[in-house]
Amino acid sequence: MAITLGTLPRLTTFSMRAVSAANDLRPSFGGPVQRLGRKGSRFALDVKVPAMSAKGCGIALIADLLRGETETVILPVPDYVPAVPYGTPLVNGAGQLGTTLVIDGLTPNVAILKGKFLSVILGGQRYVHIVAAQTTANGSGQASLPIWPMLRTPTTDNAVVELAAPKIEGFVQPGQEWSISRLQAVGVDFSVEERA
Repeated sequence: MAITLGTLPRLTTFSMRAVSAANDLRPSFGGPVQRLGRKGSRFALDVKVPAMSAKGCGIALIADLLRGETETVILPVPDYVPAVPYGTPLVNGAGQLGTTLVIDGLTPNVAILKGKFLSVILGGQRYVHIVAAQTTANGSGQASLPIWPMLRTPTTDNAVVELAAPKIEGFVQPGQEWSISRLQAVGVDFSVEERA
């Protein structure tokens, strides 16, 4: 069962990073290097939480993070693209793979900007993607979004697409540390990486 982290303090900082599965093919006798895109690239989110009350949410957060080494953790993706009324986006068609995601249920003619994060829920698991080029929905609320990374599992028709409030789901990286000051304040840094 996934653990949804509560609201983090206002001064929390987030750093999103790509974890690439691409590799280089180097010819043994010289020649150009080829970059091979491979399924499995994903995102990780590094979080730095400033000192907060240990009695308040500090110790509870640490307990959730420790459980997050074996259970997935869900938290919002920091998104810098202004929110607009996207409608109720859903995957439009089963079995999609590759670097294009066809969706429907959008507000007609809404623009989805390049750099907008989204998450897709497939088989009870969230997968984060970034829109690779600005796309505008047609008059019926359908759009074909170029995305990175490529889809890691075949889609199911009408799967939920979290466009207005995307979330990352993954494991907390092991070996987390936290500090407790004499003032009973707790500060913690942690990373969440998508599991696939």
